[in-house]
Amino acid sequence: MFCKKDSILGVATELFSKKPYHMVAMDDIAKKARVAKGTLYYHFKSKEELYVALLQDGLDNLLVRLKAESGADAVADLKLFINGLSSFFNERKDFFEVLKREEGKLLSKRLKNCYEKTCSIRDLLHSILDKGITEGHFRKDIDIQIVSEIIIGMIESAISGNIETQRLSNAIVDVLIHGIMA
Repeated sequence: MFCKKDSILGVATELFSKKPYHMVAMDDIAKKARVAKGTLYYHFKSKEELYVALLQDGLDNLLVRLKAESGADAVADLKLFINGLSSFFNERKDFFEVLKREEGKLLSKRLKNCYEKTCSIRDLLHSILDKGITEGHFRKDIDIQIVSEIIIGMIESAISGNIETQRLSNAIVDVLIHGIMA
């Protein structure tokens, strides 16, 4: 069931994806969401609370999606992770834009919970890579932290380029597993 709160979060995400935080007013959100300002403040006590809620909601949904599937081995898990992350960001481009803008600020006190959720996403990828090393699919000498950042960076960069999700996921996995050498 889609409720007013979800509608407000969707509208706020759209507006914050187009303008920086300080340029979006609660009035703008209420007007676009077609709710009274009192309804907006009933669900969210402040603009900051609304902003944090939209980041937490998006990250919660992303984590649920990434944890929902697992494959037969680490290679399959890596493919599922890359496809899941790519699909999510492609389907929710407004959220992707907001998250990308906020990435450097997630260490602030008000966004601590969001930072922890992004760490959980990276931890999930770390565990897939570690599993691949244990299973003998991935080299033992890889730096899991660096490879994780490379994978996430490849996805983030490619999403901005409007490449079809499955094609993007397949290309990233292919480059990771087989490299680019002839």
